[in-house]
Amino acid sequence: MSAPVIIVKYNPKWPDLFREERKRILAKVGELGIQVEHIGGTAVPGLGAKPIIDIMILFR
Repeated sequence: MSAPVIIVKYNPKWPDLFREERKRILAKVGELGIQVEHIGGTAVPGLGAKPIIDIMILFR
């Protein structure tokens, strides 16, 4: 049986959490990662979402 999906109210800290992770990712992949984007529900201001920061990395 799968766990229930939990949606929480928008957290204004989500963009900051993404920026912190983005810095860590770029420090590891360097120039290979040409784009690091915040995607999913937590990237939409005001939208309730699963409290998981989804990140997409575009490589060359």
